Amino acid sequence: MKVDRQEQDEARRERIARAAFELFARSGLDAISAQDIAQAAYVSRTNLYRYFPSKVHMLLAHFEKAVQASRDDALERLTAGANPQLVWDKVTARMADLGVRYRHLVGAVGQAVLGAPPEGATVPATRPGDGLRTAITLAALVQPVLLAMQAQGRLRPEANVQMLSALLVDAFILALLHGGHRDQRDVLRDWQERFSLLMHGALAPEATARDQVR
Repeated sequence: MKVDRQEQDEARRERIARAAFELFARSGLDAISAQDIAQAAYVSRTNLYRYFPSKVHMLLAHFEKAVQASRDDALERLTAGANPQLVWDKVTARMADLGVRYRHLVGAVGQAVLGAPPEGATVPATRPGDGLRTAITLAALVQPVLLAMQAQGRLRPEANVQMLSALLVDAFILALLHGGHRDQRDVLRDWQERFSLLMHGALAPEATARDQVR
C-alpha cells in the first residue's frame, strides 16, 4: 500500500513537471500561472505546491529527467564499447539542440545551477542550493565519458574526474547564457573550444601527442 502511494506521488509529480514544461516551452515562465499548470496537470493548486515550491522547480525536474535519459543512453553505449569521443559528441549535440530550442528557458536553469542570473536577464528568483540537484545530475552525465577516457589512458590517472565534470558543466552553461549563439552549430563550436581548454591539463601526454599528429 505504501509502495502504491509512493508510485502515485511520483507519477503525479512527473505529470505536473511535464505539463508545466509544455506550457513553459510555448509561452515562457512569466506568462504561465500556477493555475494554468494545475489545470493542465489535473491537480489542485494546493497539490501543485505540495510537490513543487515554484515554477522553476517544475522546470528543473523536467530538465533533470531529460538529462538522466541522456546519461542512460551514454552509459549503454559506453558499456557496449562505443568510442567515448563519439558518445561525448552525441551527448553534447543533444544538449546543444535542447539549449537552442528552449533558449527562452535557459536563463532560469542557468541561474539555478550557477546560483546567479545571467547579466541583464530577468528570470524568477531562486535560492542558493535550488539547482544543486540539477548540477549534480548534469555532472553525472559527463562523468561516465571522462571515466571511459581515463580508462583508455586518454586522461591522466590522477585527474579528478568529479571536479573536471563540474567545471565542464559550469563552462557549458555559461556558454549558453553568454555566447549569443544563433544555432546548434555555434553552441557546439563554443563548447568544443571550452572543452579543449579545460581538458588541456587533464589529457595524458600520449593522448595530446596523438591529437597533434591528427
